[in-house]
This record gives sequence, C-alpha cells and structure tokens, in this order.
Amino acid sequence: MSAQFVPAAEARPETFAVRAADHIDRGRRRGQELRTGIGSALSAYRRYFSHLSITEADVRSAAASSWARLQEWSPPAAEEVEAVAAGAGIETTELMEIIARTEIMTQAEAAQTECSTLSSTCPGASVAAQNWDWAADFSTLWHINDVGAVPGQHRHVGIAEYGMLGKIGLNEAGVGVLLNILKHTDDGPGGVPIHMILDRVLCEADSLNEALEIIHSAPTSSSSIITVITAEAAVQVEIAAGAKRERRAGADGFLIHTNHFLHPDLLDGALELRPDSTSRARHRHLEEAVARFEAERVGADRAADARNEAAPADGGADALSAAPVTIGDLTKLLTSGPEEAPVCCTPAPDAAYGDRSATLATVRIDPGRLQIDLAPGSPAEGLRGNRRFQL
Repeated sequence: MSAQFVPAAEARPETFAVRAADHIDRGRRRGQELRTGIGSALSAYRRYFSHLSITEADVRSAAASSWARLQEWSPPAAEEVEAVAAGAGIETTELMEIIARTEIMTQAEAAQTECSTLSSTCPGASVAAQNWDWAADFSTLWHINDVGAVPGQHRHVGIAEYGMLGKIGLNEAGVGVLLNILKHTDDGPGGVPIHMILDRVLCEADSLNEALEIIHSAPTSSSSIITVITAEAAVQVEIAAGAKRERRAGADGFLIHTNHFLHPDLLDGALELRPDSTSRARHRHLEEAVARFEAERVGADRAADARNEAAPADGGADALSAAPVTIGDLTKLLTSGPEEAPVCCTPAPDAAYGDRSATLATVRIDPGRLQIDLAPGSPAEGLRGNRRFQL
C-alpha cells in the first residue's frame, strides 16, 4: 500500500470486513490485517504534518494528549485503539497520530479544505450524500470499512482512513454520519478525536437522539461539522473547539454544509480553513442548485395537479413529482463542472504537494433502506467502482 499520488477515481480501495468476538479482538484483527496500510498512512501524515510546519515534538504531544482524553471519555474505544496498535506493531500514541490528525492540524496555519455535504429530510425517507475532499496524495490511503457487530455494538459500513476505526458511514440501526472540517480561533490539540466520536456513534447509537448525546458528551478541542442522518431527520452539529450547536432543516427539507461556520452563535472567532478556501463558493453553488431543483419540483407538481383535475374520475392520478428526494437527486446536486465552484474537486495537473485537493470518495446514505453507496472519486467522474451495501 503506497502513498504515491493516484487519481482518486482510479483508486480501488480494499474492503476491510471484520467479524470478531469482542471489540478488543476486532481491534487486533484490524491492526494485523491492515498493518501495511496503517504504516503507509502514518508515514504520509508525518510528511504532511512536516509540510504544515508542525514539529515532531508537537505531533507527539498532541497525539498523547488526545489519547489521554479518549481513555477518560470512552474506555472501551480506547481499548480497541490499543488493540489496533498492538496488532499493527506500533505504539498506541503513533496510531493516534492518524486518529487525531484533525486535532494535530489545529497547530497549522492552514490545511486542505475538505467536503461538501447535502441532506434532504422527509419523514421515513431522509437521505444524505457527501463528496469527501482531502489531499490527493492520500487517495490510496483509505478503505471501505465493514465492521461487524460485537456485544453491545452495531455493525456499520462506511469509509475509513487506514488506522482509523471509523469515519463516514451508516450503522444497522439506521444512524449515519458525515463529516466536514471547520476552523476557529479557539481550536487546539488534545481533545477527543473527531474520528473517534464518529466511530462511537456508528458503534453505539440506536437513534438520532442517542447519536446527538454521544457527540455532545465528547470534550472536543478542534472544529468540525458532523451531520447525523436517520430515516426521520437530519441534524448538523457544528463544533467550535469545545462549543457545539445544532442546525436543522428549513421548510424545503435540505441541509447544506461545506467548510465554514453557519450557526450564528459560533461566528465570533470563525476562520476560513485557508486563504484560498472555496467553501463559500461551493455553498452558494449548492444553494442555487437546490433552489433550481425545488423550483422544478413545484412546476412539475402544478402540472400534475392540472392533469389530475382534467382527468376522468376513474382515470387514476399521476404520481406527484413531490416524491421523496433520492440519493440520485443528491448525486446530481453534488456534481459540478469545470467552470463551476469545485463541489467536485480535481487537482490542477501542475499543483504542488500540499495543494493537490481532490474528491477522494462519494458517499450516499439512505437510512430508511439501510443502504450506503461508496465510490472512489467524485460524482462528476461517474461513480465508477461504486460499492453498495445493505445492512
């Protein structure tokens, strides 16, 4: 498993499917089976941290602090992390350099932008999708994550970077999570890793409320936005270092997020991820795309109503276009072209290391059907290599 640059759509991630007796056995198996990928990811992140001018000493200190905080917050999760490290033949704090990479990167002036997320809420049929953007140099350093249930925990499927227990995904109880990074003046290293919060939600949450309780219970130090999706609803939890606020869908049922704060309580101290961030342009693009989509639906509804009024009483009725939004609809909304804001992100051919952002994966979640689609690359590249899982 090399860290060489591979175009995202050409990557063919392996599927790690683990079935184990308990969470410690599960962690040991992860470490043993993914040892090569974990080693490559650790080397890649150390190179990236150095590029961001974060010293080795600061990386180690931040990883150790997050490890201590994780042990306090969730001893079972910490036990599994320890088992992964043992299986991979590395120190636990070395593994934490990957797991706590978001917290470690708070020590940098700027980092890669990542992710555009969209959800639509309809009772019993809510759906969500995300373009996961990250450094193109990590295009071979993630895998499909099919994590079997152990006593007291759910099976879940999604994507994860090598060494992480979980990331973006859906569990068998119909609770899904998506992730966007944010930046705030109060950010710092040492908190419970965002990626361990995601993993714990996937492992433990039976409902939207349980997912939110887990997120709010975590002592965080870095900023992100976690979107929780169930068949009934979607909620975005904006995290500004240790502060957390929720956003819910408006009248049209859509929730959009890119990489800047939206909740009014958290705007004081909010920062752009980097000087050339495309977050606001991507957000505007998605707002406009959703508005056009909704206008087309309203027009189709009115035409269907007119046809139904003119039809004979026993002639039946047209299927209304206001059927629930599908993951296919979200895919179209998350597809951008070369002249548009880069919701689908492709690095410039001459981009230097550290400036090669790309949509590494497209994730589509339909909790009502207990269905998740995982594809390398962006939707603009045709979702080649898509894998569909039914939980």
